Amino acid sequence: MKNTSKALWAKGDKQGAVKALVAAIEQAPELLDNYLELAAYLNALQDTEQAEKLLQSALVHFPDNQDLRYSLGTTYYAAGDYPKALDQFQQLTAARLENDKLYMLASTYYAQQDYSHALAFALTAQKNEPQRDDVNLLVGDLFLAIGDFNHATTYYTQVLARTPKSAAANFKVGLARLAQGAPSEAYFEQAKKLDTAYFEREKHRLSDIERYLKAQQK
Repeated sequence: MKNTSKALWAKGDKQGAVKALVAAIEQAPELLDNYLELAAYLNALQDTEQAEKLLQSALVHFPDNQDLRYSLGTTYYAAGDYPKALDQFQQLTAARLENDKLYMLASTYYAQQDYSHALAFALTAQKNEPQRDDVNLLVGDLFLAIGDFNHATTYYTQVLARTPKSAAANFKVGLARLAQGAPSEAYFEQAKKLDTAYFEREKHRLSDIERYLKAQQK
């Protein structure tokens, strides 16, 4: 059934994949992976309410399972319920989830604009996995948020060096350089070329930087 649901999802029949997993859980409620996969699909469909209900019911059967708790934390995060997300992440104790925990704690504090707590967790995660691109981008975002553009550039550039075709890395290097008054247009052009949808979604940040620079000149 798991292979069936993955095949359905891959070919675009997302509701069919969800229904297949619901049926699989009803037939074999002891199989943990089906809950995790279904929760992932529901979150991808932005149905965080149903994902939460599913995971809470699964935790009744598997009360000590760390993967369920992590998934519930990411569900709360996706729903914007940051206090509940923090509560779930703080309960994680499995060593194999430690850096994912740190990353999500940092992301959750960042979403609440608590940059000092976010940066502490993000820098620890980066020290543990210095080659992890999502962590380096997050550290860069946090330095950008507090106005430390030099450090932001450092972390963004590390990602760009490894993944030169990353729209996010190009765009964010451009942001940090723009904030420092350095040439940046080529990075924005490359980001737009690589992923137009991403560029359009994020281009409002250019105005944020420009407003910041104007405020600094007053």
